Amino acid sequence: KKGLVIKSDEGYALSATGIKHVVDPCPTNNAITSLFKVNVITVVSRITDGKIEILNQLRKSNPSYGKVGVMGGVVFKGELIEEAAARKLKQETGLDARFRLAGCERRVMYKSGELFSDVLFPIAYADSSTGDLLPDTEFGHNMWLPVDEAIKNESAEFDSIKGIPTVLRAVRDKTIQNLPFFFEENVQSDAL
Repeated sequence: KKGLVIKSDEGYALSATGIKHVVDPCPTNNAITSLFKVNVITVVSRITDGKIEILNQLRKSNPSYGKVGVMGGVVFKGELIEEAAARKLKQETGLDARFRLAGCERRVMYKSGELFSDVLFPIAYADSSTGDLLPDTEFGHNMWLPVDEAIKNESAEFDSIKGIPTVLRAVRDKTIQNLPFFFEENVQSDAL
């Protein structure tokens, strides 16, 4: 009745209004801060048989349902970025890792000409992890993918974070240790 869910041949999914409700369940008309948050991105690599692999997840939750890519999540007030990355990794995969901050991107996204979200994405990187990977959790299906496939997964024009491929290319090219910290602002619109 509220237009939050749509039915398709494949089943039910959130509508654009439903996705916006998930992203911002308690909007206030006068406070742009209700659309602003900080989400850490976790990039984890490993080397298997001499080849670089990146931890990816097939998402099981909205607003990114069905997307394959690196994972991340909300940074809590007062939580350090590296701590948030380690917490999200453990929560979503069962793995432990020590992260370092590689860069940061602010993504301002418009849908149908209206501000949809304004998110700051610190990108944290770890070149190793410990523990046993949980292949499936409530968050998604976890898997190691070749680095070039991971780069391709993160290269969409809309609803993407442009800094992720930058970090992944530096991992692939073995220049991640020399990658200078970066900050970018990226405005995306479905109307462009």
